[in-house]
Amino acid sequence: MGVKAWLLCWFWVGLSGVNLAQQGCELKKDEEGIKIYLCETEGSSFKTIKVALEVQGSLRSYAAGILAVENYHLWQNSISNISILKRISSHELIYYSEVDAPWPLAHRDLIFHLKLSQDSLSRQLRVTLQQMPDYIPEKPGIVRIPEASSELRVTPLEGNRLKVAYTIHVNPGGHIPAFIVNVFAAETPWHTYYNFRQLLESGTFDNLPVVGIKN
Repeated sequence: MGVKAWLLCWFWVGLSGVNLAQQGCELKKDEEGIKIYLCETEGSSFKTIKVALEVQGSLRSYAAGILAVENYHLWQNSISNISILKRISSHELIYYSEVDAPWPLAHRDLIFHLKLSQDSLSRQLRVTLQQMPDYIPEKPGIVRIPEASSELRVTPLEGNRLKVAYTIHVNPGGHIPAFIVNVFAAETPWHTYYNFRQLLESGTFDNLPVVGIKN
């Protein structure tokens, strides 16, 4: 896999509310019902990504797919060595993963605090993921991603359909120029959500365990 392809892969890195102000959003990719926007971000040279789509499926199955960290390799490219460091509750955990990179780039790694919650009235799912770069010591030869902020909201619609809205801002660390990252930033979120939608609509997540989520 070349450097360009790897840049497409690592930009997923997660599902923490995005606190940086965004402006000047531009639609960069609109295919198969999945829209990807890139937004200028105050205080950062890396652009914020916004994803919008609809999927067919249940809230329970969507939540189950997100909580099944061990299955992330099925829909996230170049993710490896995934392990749960701490399981806080049925909807909250801390996990570790590595992002494989081609030579001459160093591999990256992440420690994420993942939380999933559901609004009792609207039934909307909210998934937040907080990068915790100091949770465990860094590994030799692997660059710790210093910051990643993302939020996922899944809203039920009529006809067993779900509206998905995802926002993410990432600083990959190391010495990758921001302009190179921004050029390819639309591709990975598109492929990630295409893959996840395929698995969701095929019923892959239907029998995974999940508690406390209402359809």
